Amino acid sequence: MSYLQKMKTWLWDILFPPLCLNCQKNAEGDLCPECWAGIRLNTSLFCPVCGLRLADNKKVCHKDSPYLLAAATNYDNDSIRTLLKLFKFKKWQRLQRPLGEILVSYLRNLDLDIRNFTVVPIPLHEDREKERGFNQAKLIAKIVADFYKLDLTEPIQRIKNTKTQSLAKNHEERAQNVINCFAVNYPELIVGKNILLVDDVHTSGATIREAAKTLKSAGAKKIIALVIAKTR
Repeated sequence: MSYLQKMKTWLWDILFPPLCLNCQKNAEGDLCPECWAGIRLNTSLFCPVCGLRLADNKKVCHKDSPYLLAAATNYDNDSIRTLLKLFKFKKWQRLQRPLGEILVSYLRNLDLDIRNFTVVPIPLHEDREKERGFNQAKLIAKIVADFYKLDLTEPIQRIKNTKTQSLAKNHEERAQNVINCFAVNYPELIVGKNILLVDDVHTSGATIREAAKTLKSAGAKKIIALVIAKTR
């Protein structure tokens, strides 16, 4: 950065100091220290069906579920909700870095060996991705893959442009909305592989469950769904 550019940045910060995206107090980054400190990271995996905390990171209930849930934090946190809404719906692509680092910090807290996992982001339909300009799941998945030096592959495609899940009235409607919405493009990337399936939020689990079933049917072994936040 040139001297002139540094001066412009300095003057801009004096005239318009950066504010915390959540509480609007002065902040050096996206959130102030108080809002960052208020984000409590989880320390275990969860059952995606009943929400049970899995202390040993193993299935002890609902063993027919095609995946285990790895949720970094909870969606009822104001800061997390703010960051995710700006990232996903306001297209603030630069938030991929702090959100991806939340996932990395959470994974480092777990006693979990993921060295033999392949990272797979939940795909968007091509029309939805074109409209948004990016796939938010892929952006945060890449940060995780890069940090752990894991392969990131896209072996499944979203073949139905389903309506946004947040518009569904209940869990049943969410499940119906995504039935058969994924297809396997590259089965050779799945067979015999452990999969880290990445998305932004786990609400009813309908989308992730459908993707996990598709991966399992193509020969995937263990699937852990990694998300930034889960609802209660």
